[in-house]
Amino acid sequence: MKYACQYAIVRFMPYVETEEFANVGVVLACPKTGFFDFKLLPRVRRITAFFEELDASVYRTAREALRAELLRIKELFGRTAGTITLGTRLFDELVRPRESMIRFADVRVILTESPTDELVRVYEHVVGRAFATKVYQEQILERHIQTMLRAADLSTLFKPRKIGNEAYHAMFPFVRMGGDDLPVQAIKPLHLAQEDAAAIFDHGWEWLGKIKRLHSEGLLPNQVMLAVNEPPADDKLLTRAYEDVIAELNHAPNTSVASYDDAKAILKFVGR
Repeated sequence: MKYACQYAIVRFMPYVETEEFANVGVVLACPKTGFFDFKLLPRVRRITAFFEELDASVYRTAREALRAELLRIKELFGRTAGTITLGTRLFDELVRPRESMIRFADVRVILTESPTDELVRVYEHVVGRAFATKVYQEQILERHIQTMLRAADLSTLFKPRKIGNEAYHAMFPFVRMGGDDLPVQAIKPLHLAQEDAAAIFDHGWEWLGKIKRLHSEGLLPNQVMLAVNEPPADDKLLTRAYEDVIAELNHAPNTSVASYDDAKAILKFVGR
């Protein structure tokens, strides 16, 4: 059986003047069953990365005050015994517009068989950004580099190509072919601005392995550039993983590394 649930995204807006906000949680209620629960962003890193000048304790204090309020609402919901009117009033009062750092987006309604599972799904999408896989992130980097090459009137020289043979190959989004119809240059955007150190190592080593394999097969272009993004500089664990990976990639055959937004380095690489 499916139940009609209401949910709202929790937003953290420390500066009313700019109206900038970060999604930091989700609240979801099913008044018919008396269900109410929430999920809040546990990490402060994303907040301080977005609001660089903000003291992390400001978010922590606001989050814990909200958590206390949501736990109180959850207890009250349990007492409604599925009374739709009371549950709806509780939820409406919680999410009403107010002038504070913690606000709620417009309420949305969804039908679901499992309110608990739906809460997790919505949270992972709007807060955890489950859609933003490394493939998705690298497509963003690719578009940035494509714009850079187009501005330099070089976009027609670089095309997506599979480099290798039937035994082993790898896909590069920007490949320049030589007069003998062999690849001479390749650019590969690499998403290393991840929120987990192990993910940085894994993705970096994945491409280090690809490059070494292509080189050992005699298939690697003479010039390869890895255009990377990097994690927040204030996170020591992520920075250490990033720097270790970059050091290894810089020693890979025929390979150099540059920031994806370093136009000077990338255009120098392509000969401009």
